[in-house]
Amino acid sequence: AIVGMEWMTPTGLQNRAFVISATGDILGHQTKDQITPGGEERNYVPEGTRRMFAVKGVPFGVVVCHEGWRFPETVRWAAVRGAKIVFQPQVTGSDQPGKPVKARVWGQSYYEMAMILRAKENSIYFASVNQAMTHQNSATSLIDPEGNVLQTLPYGQEDLLVADLDLAQATGFYASRYRPEFYPRE
Repeated sequence: AIVGMEWMTPTGLQNRAFVISATGDILGHQTKDQITPGGEERNYVPEGTRRMFAVKGVPFGVVVCHEGWRFPETVRWAAVRGAKIVFQPQVTGSDQPGKPVKARVWGQSYYEMAMILRAKENSIYFASVNQAMTHQNSATSLIDPEGNVLQTLPYGQEDLLVADLDLAQATGFYASRYRPEFYPRE
């Protein structure tokens, strides 16, 4: 399980995602380091560390919400280190009372378009999990390494997305071609 929660540290409050094994052991955590401008930067502090995880021999990364959309390098970081899949726990939308759920076509929001890009530009799977809300800005979705939508959950509906993945498809081909030495800092 990947469980998001707030975590108090000596430097301040962090937005973290804990990775928990099937036996209940905490395998580690990923802190949201790219803090959303505006409201979140008043509440959270970054940790400044990215981590890789593995369960049953499958390497994966975690990006927390905004990081996976506005900061593609957070996904690329895991992909160049061998991640077959990157998980993105997120909370994007609201439950404001009095507004009906608006039916939408998947892929019309910026967030869903970015999910496709993160998978395709790195040749890995991308799994984005949103809370069920009245007004979701993106659906819980699973994208394959070619950028194809494998599964989504309906907006506003609580459910569990389960899928068998062909990990051989997650080659990391485009991520492996990344050449940071071509872009030196001045």
